[in-house]
Amino acid sequence: MWRPALIVLQPTPFCNIACDYCYLRHRDDRTVMGEEVVSAIRDRIFPRIARDATPTVIWHAGEPTTVPIPWYRNAYNELRKTAPEATNFSLQSNGIGLGREWIQFAQQTGTQIGLSIDGPREFHDARRKTRNGKGTWSLAMQTLRELQQARIHPNVVTVLHPRSLGAVDPYFQFYRDNDISHVSFSIDESEGRHATSSFGAGDYTEAITGFLFGLMKRAYREGFPLHIKEVERIASILAGGELHNEQIGAWDVLVVAANGDVTTFSPEFMEVRSQAHRNFNFGNILTDDFDRIFSSALVARTEAEIRRGVDLCRARCRYFEVCGGGAPSNKMQENGSLESAETQFCRFSVQPAAEAFRSMIHWARQTPRDRFISSPRHFAEPRI
Repeated sequence: MWRPALIVLQPTPFCNIACDYCYLRHRDDRTVMGEEVVSAIRDRIFPRIARDATPTVIWHAGEPTTVPIPWYRNAYNELRKTAPEATNFSLQSNGIGLGREWIQFAQQTGTQIGLSIDGPREFHDARRKTRNGKGTWSLAMQTLRELQQARIHPNVVTVLHPRSLGAVDPYFQFYRDNDISHVSFSIDESEGRHATSSFGAGDYTEAITGFLFGLMKRAYREGFPLHIKEVERIASILAGGELHNEQIGAWDVLVVAANGDVTTFSPEFMEVRSQAHRNFNFGNILTDDFDRIFSSALVARTEAEIRRGVDLCRARCRYFEVCGGGAPSNKMQENGSLESAETQFCRFSVQPAAEAFRSMIHWARQTPRDRFISSPRHFAEPRI
């Protein structure tokens, strides 16, 4: 039976803000996933999943909260008819339209919430703007406070830029003072419609490593439970956990667009263009038989190319054992080929996380914890 790790459902490509680094090609398109697409997911996709599987279904793409809550209530009612019992639902939001009704909906449905907040106001507002050019920090922070008051502690995604890297203390104070304990860092990368990263061609690996290491040192000193997803993933692998790169095997990841188009491997393939791969559009669940999509020659050829790229990573990269071969979408976007190895995304995401973890281990061994902590911070609220 099929055991996907991640199912990305895109209820709409539309987004209500205009971030400088947005990679979505159709963020002005107000199309909403129709009932026929939801029904096809219910009838043609979910029944294929092993009943004891634990996939995560995430609403993502444009801004999911621009689609009304009644639409989601109907979608949940339909999808849960055939989804495995242990399916986790999640929603990634910019927080602009995520008000009290949404919070109640999340509580009622057990939906996990992810918020995109790029740190302190000056860094966030410089790039995450409304469509008329105003900063969105105050709106996102209002949502964060309302979520926390409802005992929901969202995972926060922060996109880093070169200016961020010299501001360890402001970033740490922001997370600490706002009780943000679970953070994932991304970089401003070249992807989709966003052809040029603010990092340019420079080498920022050491600076990003220093930024992550600095955050961890501050957290250690103050006893603040700051969980950095990229670092903890590596720590888990080194502690004996399984290395699994879900982006290199067909159908470990499934993405369904609002119109029913389907891709796999990297979620970002929906935005990557390659004529040789039919723009990574492997079919449509409304018009194509899913058995044929699942076993198509194009998917098999794409996977073979990805695997050859993974072999190159294995042969060349000392970080392979904590990475597993990188992200195919970044290889295609940056290198123009799936059969390639290192990308800027690798250098600025995986490698700094590994080096920051290494530095933290060495530093912590030489630094008695009780030398710093006077009043450890504890959080007893449940996370949903």
